[in-house]
Amino acid sequence: MTSYWIGRILQAIPLWIGASILVFVVLQLAPGDPATILADPSFLTDQQLVDLRESIGLNDPLPVQYVKMMSGIFTGELRSFRTQESTMSMILDAMPTTFSVAFVGMVVAVLVGLPLGVAAGRRPGSFIDRVLSAGIVTVISLPAFVLAILLIRLFAVELSLLPASGIRPNGATGYNPIEMMPHLVLPAVVTSFPLIPILARYTRDAVQDTLAEDFVRTAYAKGLAERAVLMRHVVRNALVPVVSVVGILTPLLLGGTVIVEWIFELPGIGRITVQAALQRDYPVVMSTVLFSAVLVIAANLIVDFLYGVVDPRIRLR
Repeated sequence: MTSYWIGRILQAIPLWIGASILVFVVLQLAPGDPATILADPSFLTDQQLVDLRESIGLNDPLPVQYVKMMSGIFTGELRSFRTQESTMSMILDAMPTTFSVAFVGMVVAVLVGLPLGVAAGRRPGSFIDRVLSAGIVTVISLPAFVLAILLIRLFAVELSLLPASGIRPNGATGYNPIEMMPHLVLPAVVTSFPLIPILARYTRDAVQDTLAEDFVRTAYAKGLAERAVLMRHVVRNALVPVVSVVGILTPLLLGGTVIVEWIFELPGIGRITVQAALQRDYPVVMSTVLFSAVLVIAANLIVDFLYGVVDPRIRLR
């Protein structure tokens, strides 16, 4: 078992390095010069512009720039071009907001999506099944940012029931869950919106496949009640493929938080990434994207662990 986890972690290292190289290349190919963002070139001489690029390491060869950035990430000494703040400090400050939005959004998606999927799987062609199919089409046709604007208009502007921005009330400090909850309602709804139909659809298909298994028919033949068969045999076995879907949804979840944080003005990692990309702040973009890559890799490792929890017959080799 230990050798399996060591092997998985070692397999993730080349993937993470490949992602870092890809991000670095994309940043270098992006239009714009960070030096011209930091200072208006019309007020600088050519020599001053060269000195400015030298001070932030843009005159170094590309391999040297990459190595410096990566070593700075590992040592925690990599700093923003604009603020000279440690990128690691920026991530740590923004992490509670992003984790709160992602966690609440995923919980909402699971609590809504799984029961819908089970209900639709039990009765194929039923009203719930048709609603689920229509919901998938709706999600595809309605972007998350449009839903966010509609919810802000209705609940924040027209009804004044929920705040439209921020992670906590004005003047509040820290991350008090009670103070944060009203601010997380709309972001959580928007975050979970594209995840619910996907989870429900996969759960529906898994439940249908499990209901056709011989051990389910045997359970009914023994006289077990439908509820007992569903909870003890069907749902637990159907969760095995659904757990893998949760791992696949992790990148979608993180990508959704970027849009949510920008629209609702949440001080999270996604908002920092967008601002840094617009300002050509390469160190911040590299740090936040690679941190997100670590989260995705970690989520897939957790999914592997949950396979054995959900179904003890599965043994990692």
